[in-house]
Amino acid sequence: MGCWQPLKGTLDYNHEIQPFISDCQLYETFQGMLMPGQLRTLVIEDSEYDHDLLCKTLQRGGLDPSTLRIDSLDSLRGALQSADWDLILSATDITDCPPETSLKLLQKRQLDIPFILISDHIGEEKVVALLKAGANDFINFKNLARLVPAIERELKEAAVRREAEETKQALHRSENRYRQLVDDSPTPILLLQHEKVVFLNKAAKQTLAVSERQQLTNEPISKLLYEAPPELMKAPFRLLRNHNSRPYEAAFRRADGAIIQVEVFVSPAEHEGEPATQLVFTDVTQRKDSDVKLQQAVQIIEHTMEGVLITDDHGMIDSVNPAFSEITGYSEEEIISQHPRMLISSRHSPDFFDEVWSEVKQIGSWRGELWNQRKNGETYPAWMTISCVKDEHGSIVHYVAVFSDITSIKQTQSQLEHLAHHDSLTNLPNRLLFEDRLEHAIAQAKRQKRQLAVLFLDLDRFKNINDSLGHAMGDELLKEVAARLQNILRDDDTAARLGGDEFTVLVENVEDPSQAAVVAAKIQEKFKAPFKIAGRELHVTTSIGISIYPEDGNDVADLTKNADAAMYQAKEQGRNSYRYYTSELTRTAFERLLLETELRSALQQHQLLLYYQPQISLHNGEMTGAEAVLRWHHPRLGIIPPARFIPLAEESGLIHEIGNWVLQEACEQTRYLNQQGLFQGRMAINLSVRQIMQTDLILRFEQIIANSGCPPDMLQLEVTEGIFMGQMKHSVPVLDVFKKLGVSIAIDDFGTGYSSLSYLKQLPIDKLKIDRSFIRDMPHDSDAVAITQAIVSLGKNLGLRITAEGIETMAQQSLLQKMGCQEGQGYLYSPPVPVETFEEMLLEGRRTFHHHFSNYGR
Repeated sequence: MGCWQPLKGTLDYNHEIQPFISDCQLYETFQGMLMPGQLRTLVIEDSEYDHDLLCKTLQRGGLDPSTLRIDSLDSLRGALQSADWDLILSATDITDCPPETSLKLLQKRQLDIPFILISDHIGEEKVVALLKAGANDFINFKNLARLVPAIERELKEAAVRREAEETKQALHRSENRYRQLVDDSPTPILLLQHEKVVFLNKAAKQTLAVSERQQLTNEPISKLLYEAPPELMKAPFRLLRNHNSRPYEAAFRRADGAIIQVEVFVSPAEHEGEPATQLVFTDVTQRKDSDVKLQQAVQIIEHTMEGVLITDDHGMIDSVNPAFSEITGYSEEEIISQHPRMLISSRHSPDFFDEVWSEVKQIGSWRGELWNQRKNGETYPAWMTISCVKDEHGSIVHYVAVFSDITSIKQTQSQLEHLAHHDSLTNLPNRLLFEDRLEHAIAQAKRQKRQLAVLFLDLDRFKNINDSLGHAMGDELLKEVAARLQNILRDDDTAARLGGDEFTVLVENVEDPSQAAVVAAKIQEKFKAPFKIAGRELHVTTSIGISIYPEDGNDVADLTKNADAAMYQAKEQGRNSYRYYTSELTRTAFERLLLETELRSALQQHQLLLYYQPQISLHNGEMTGAEAVLRWHHPRLGIIPPARFIPLAEESGLIHEIGNWVLQEACEQTRYLNQQGLFQGRMAINLSVRQIMQTDLILRFEQIIANSGCPPDMLQLEVTEGIFMGQMKHSVPVLDVFKKLGVSIAIDDFGTGYSSLSYLKQLPIDKLKIDRSFIRDMPHDSDAVAITQAIVSLGKNLGLRITAEGIETMAQQSLLQKMGCQEGQGYLYSPPVPVETFEEMLLEGRRTFHHHFSNYGR
């Protein structure tokens, strides 16, 4: 696409010819240059560049112009005198040849030459004044796309006017000839006399859908006119006095009721020897519709959010819309007449664009995604459609590119992709991404005949932390755990969070299974340092299961499942350790799943039982109460302790149903033993954190008390420290209600949680129960002795009773007595026993255990 070449027949009178030849020689020279069929165009313009641009526009629009540029009134007079012109294009700012004067000169000489104004800085009022003065149209220099259609229209209308004039002259020569000519004219014509239609030619009848049987003559013009200017509606013949050749726009109602848009020229005529008015009109309905559609298209392009770029047939940019400038940073002035290659980024090879243009030329369009470059050098992704525009001969005249900046869409897609494959809390890969990477690693290991390892991690006692300190603290801990894992692993390894406190690690290129143990050991070593969360130091360990490809599985499911089974084995063998998978672990995992399934039917099949363990006064050996302990009498496995199935109950949601049953059973048996005169102490019942969080717990408890008849003051509810930490706002009010009902409240396993001792004075509690882990190591472990002594002293100072759990030796009892501990509970006195055994114990009078206190006080 090159610059415009000089047009054949183009003369610049002002700069090329005037200095050398006279006016007559000039016009003779111009006439000699004309080729048959060329459009003789007089351009009133003082800018050679604008003149050339207009010539280019006319030629590109399919016209063959032969132009003469002038810039003075004298030149205009000479040009009008010496040549016949088809068209005059006039700028509005030529000092020596203003359009007002030019129009007056044309009217004075009675020259009907289409006169089109072209400017980009003229006011609307002046445009209107010039149109009233006789200018045919106005084209904004920034919208030259309208120029050729306007010229074609005005040339056509000028031809119509000339034809009408010729018809008028013929009428003077012969009335019959006039009628014949008018009737055969392809231009619709009708005659008016006294504001009534007296004649229509064939073209008018055809245009107005008047059949041979229909008569429109002698009908008032008002019946035909659907919409028109008032002067045309009232008395069109009066317009003749103004000698105005300007067409009027009107709307005619056809005989079939359809409305058409017309342009009407009014001229004098005679009919049967009397003055008449001739209306020559053109159906412009289609043109009007096209103009409306064009304006709509222009408005859409101007206001659309998509960038629009239009080039000529050589690919040079003709026009752009505001969205183009907004997206690219280039103004319209900067980009016009440039090649679109300045918008291309370096991300694509020349072959890519060869394919694009090949497709455009073959099928007429191309659609796809590419990377463009803004004015500031920034590249951005765009979705673009390139189409070619052809003329009626099938030749390409324009290329149109419509594009959108899809940067934000790409970013959103990337974010969604990341969210779909990463854990939102820790930003680690999630299960989906981990399994995808593991599948890929398995395929690669298979090809290379190498090994890989899957590590399955579960945080030890994370639930206690979550319950004690709240979920927010638990979430912060999980994020810190993720950070430590990422710091330990190689770049090629993958750490993922599957959910909850479960993490997995993929270790690729394993030479020997022992490498997996090294990684596990590093992780556990890294976890030795306390986690600092919100000003607290939390000591957290992890149990790790390891599976090796291909020994322990050939696919994602088996390797993950087997590592999970090994992790549970590590937990059961003491936590804070790692275990390799063995086939035996699959059976263990299956048993766990089976156990969970059987637990669901345990209540209905009456397999759950309450055992009772006495609580003894360390002062005199008398029974002060008992603790109801849950047991599962499994038909296949025998008696199962709660530590083995309560976690399953909490995970499956069965804890609420089981907890309600425990409350009901314990209350009924306590009331029975009390009514038999066998038991007067308090019955301790354990409540889990999840039970405390039940919204209907108080209502259910009151119903159980009412149904069982058990006095509330014979009950003691044992809760762990976890319900107070992070759940204070909910837990304390619930326990306050229990206190008001007469129920005693005890903190179970005290010393193992993460509570602040300053909270104790705010809590509605009556007793602290020292965890058996401290009692078990007494009296040989000085730390256990010191902690126990501190708890006893704390309880005394707060006015709380102290019960020591897990007493098994006289030495432990003796030391607790010396510390001032009030109550004890453990196998030294009695293991938990079925209710029948507990009732026999009470019937036999075994309510005191003096034989354990024979030396006490001596």
